[in-house]
Amino acid sequence: QPARIYPVFINLVNNSRYWVKETKEERRIIRLDVLDGLIYVSDNGPGVDPDDVSELFTIFFSKKQRGGRGVGLYLCKQNLAVSGHSIFYETRTEKKILNGANFVINFKGIKNA
Repeated sequence: QPARIYPVFINLVNNSRYWVKETKEERRIIRLDVLDGLIYVSDNGPGVDPDDVSELFTIFFSKKQRGGRGVGLYLCKQNLAVSGHSIFYETRTEKKILNGANFVINFKGIKNA
């Protein structure tokens, strides 16, 4: 169901665009990668406070100072779940692509290449 999948990537990239502005890094980076059959959307922004990780996909949860309504990640999770897919926030340092936020999408039926 592309109509449900496309908005997931738009939301994740838009969130990364917002947060990389907060980085002190000279280069602001947003990456989409496929590793072990999982899709990573990562950036070198400030990342997510460990205390907030459990709330990320809760409706109306937002840390944005401006423009955040707290529905984007909630809808990402719901849209993916309709087709049996899932999304999570990667907290393990050794699994992260970049030092900031790292969201991982697991598409049902996709095998490791």
